[in-house]
Amino acid sequence: MRKEIEKLTWQQPLWENKETLSLIKNELSGFSGLIKYDEINRLYLQLEKVWSCNAVIFQAGDCAERIKECNYNHVLPKIKFLHEASNIFSKIMGKPVITVGRIAGQYAKPRSQEFEICGDLYLPVWRGDCINGFEPTKEARRHDPERMLSSYSAAEKTLSFIKDYNKAEKDKSDFLLWTSHEALLLDYELTQLRIGVNSEQYLSSTHWPWIGVRTLDLDGPHVNFLSKIINPIACKIDDTVTPSIISRLCNKLNPNKIPGRLTLIVRFGSKKINKFGQLIDAVMDTGIPVLWMCDPMHGNTKKSNFGYKHRYIIEMVDEIVGFQKQLIERGAYCAGIHLETTSEGIPECFGAGYIPQEKELKKIVCDPRLNKSQTLYILNEWNNICEGFQSVDDM
Repeated sequence: MRKEIEKLTWQQPLWENKETLSLIKNELSGFSGLIKYDEINRLYLQLEKVWSCNAVIFQAGDCAERIKECNYNHVLPKIKFLHEASNIFSKIMGKPVITVGRIAGQYAKPRSQEFEICGDLYLPVWRGDCINGFEPTKEARRHDPERMLSSYSAAEKTLSFIKDYNKAEKDKSDFLLWTSHEALLLDYELTQLRIGVNSEQYLSSTHWPWIGVRTLDLDGPHVNFLSKIINPIACKIDDTVTPSIISRLCNKLNPNKIPGRLTLIVRFGSKKINKFGQLIDAVMDTGIPVLWMCDPMHGNTKKSNFGYKHRYIIEMVDEIVGFQKQLIERGAYCAGIHLETTSEGIPECFGAGYIPQEKELKKIVCDPRLNKSQTLYILNEWNNICEGFQSVDDM
């Protein structure tokens, strides 16, 4: 029954004021595109390097961005952290790194429950600042379409900081930060469609949108939407995706077999990653070029006795091992890693020297993120695992 309800709503808000919604959507449609057409083409050139095994992708950032943090003092540390981690990853891998942030648009989140109990109140869950407020009050949790205007403004400010940083680094390094977010909120994303120089539709809200597992349906509105834009796109996949579904998905999203067009981000969890191989085989049978990335966090999320989410790095590493092993066995390339991270030193995940206490887990706004040192630990493990399998192949 839950899956049927979920399909009916497709993780979309229940806006209270439809008249206001219509006015907001018209206003958003008239705004300038946040991303320019030529930027999409430049990203494709970068992803083609990954397809030819000459680069690797590092995609990371907040689980959910907060609109109140779209200021210089909050955004700059995120950019610097992504730059630093990218440089380290490049050195240990011996390859250029394509750096992609979960940034400048990650304001909407899919949720597994519609409501939650907060004290003596039964409230709609927080679905990201683009939809409602985090504060546990009836007014804050109301699905308010005017928040989409605030999200556009926040993304615009954040992008201006990124562009300034990219420009300042232009003569110092090859670093460029590309943006990505889950294209979940269709009322917002549809207003951000723009026309390119060849009359092609592209999504101007981000360089690289992805579809999450809760909205990954061949006949669903999200897959249909992303199939019609020229941006490079990604899909999160888990063990519920069958070989038949993955084959049809590839044919629908990359029928012209363009390298870099489609990325599949694997999030099976350490206990189920052994099922991944059959999907690799199915994709390879299609002859459609796909970039394979690993998200070792979402499939390894559990809850403590008090109901707080937690993640263990040891399980993340186990999933990375299974991910790389099954790709390398088939001669396929491990294109990169997708992580939820914070530039702060706070402990939210267990491992690499950190044991978060319940009081710390209680403060987590959405999902537990890796801090800086834990992120670097995972990147080192990625390389060590990769080198280990390569050494075995050379024997």
